Amino acid sequence: MVVVAEPRPQTSTERAAQLRCIDTDIHNDLASYEELRPYLADEWHPWLDSDSADGARRYYANMGSGRMDDAVREEDDLCAGDPDWVIQQLMTRYRIDIGVLTGSAFPLGIQPNHRLAAAIASAYNDWLLDTWVRPHPCFKGSLVVTAQAPEAAAREIRRLGDDPGMVQVLMPSAARIPYGQEFYWPMYAAAAELDLPVAIHVGAEGVGIANAPTSVGYPSTYLEYHTDHSLTMMAHCVSLVTNGAFEAFPSLKFAFIEGGVCWAPHVMWRLDRAYPRFKAEAPFLKRLPSEYILDHCYFSTQPIEEPDDDEHLLRMLDMLQAERTVIFASDYPHWDFDNPLAALNFIPRERGELKRRIFVDNALAMYGPRLLATS
Repeated sequence: MVVVAEPRPQTSTERAAQLRCIDTDIHNDLASYEELRPYLADEWHPWLDSDSADGARRYYANMGSGRMDDAVREEDDLCAGDPDWVIQQLMTRYRIDIGVLTGSAFPLGIQPNHRLAAAIASAYNDWLLDTWVRPHPCFKGSLVVTAQAPEAAAREIRRLGDDPGMVQVLMPSAARIPYGQEFYWPMYAAAAELDLPVAIHVGAEGVGIANAPTSVGYPSTYLEYHTDHSLTMMAHCVSLVTNGAFEAFPSLKFAFIEGGVCWAPHVMWRLDRAYPRFKAEAPFLKRLPSEYILDHCYFSTQPIEEPDDDEHLLRMLDMLQAERTVIFASDYPHWDFDNPLAALNFIPRERGELKRRIFVDNALAMYGPRLLATS
């Protein structure tokens, strides 16, 4: 009798070595808030009945559909409403091993009715796990919270934050006040307690209870609005550093998604230059501002700045120490989707380790062991 040995389970190190691409920004669709009805208490059902559950809406829209029209599924007229369709159209076609779902529910963080928003966020998170994450090991979820109600956000983080299917807390870049202020610290405490990174994704500025998209007011066009995305990212980054969030929560990791990367070196230089003169305003800081950014912050590639001379962008990545701070994002299925098979091809072959860090290793460092855990 021949005894066939059971295959030895792969270690996390072995599995990580085989990864080719981790996509940190996949916008799965919620076809309708009606899908959340089974997860919502009856008291919130009237909002579904009146089609008012999403409250404040986004008013800046580009002239097209805003999506990859060639990836639309006929059955539901969506690009990312069906997990199997996304696996076929994105994960398999572009050789993506793990996809972090960012969806479209994160603007709940700027809804005026924070109680309704918190209820919907909880329902959405349960729906996401049941529909996308648990049945499909290639997907990981983002825990949507109500940043405008930090105590409620902290409760939601503690409710689901230890689920291996959830790999980060997700909020909109749109906000009433900068994210470094102590108002938000209850949810950072919960995130740090569960070793969950916090991410902000651009969008919803100027809508609901959020401030204007820029410090000088409201843009006129989507072109202007889209170009200005980096401004809110800069403001939140400076706020986190100067208010001492990373001193208060030494293990906290923070990601800036879909806001560009080339603004970060400018912010580091400007902060480091001004800090010695104004350090009395931030006596709790123990290091240069740039050191906090490099040790705690991550920046997604999409939509990355694209100068005519590739060497210029490569220098900017070096200035940002991209080998430890930059993570790949495709932004599927939006109009400016980045094909991972073609993205960053300007990086010289002799610097292949940099590309590997951006596509795989930095995401593993940011999300930690839960990224490879079984849901």
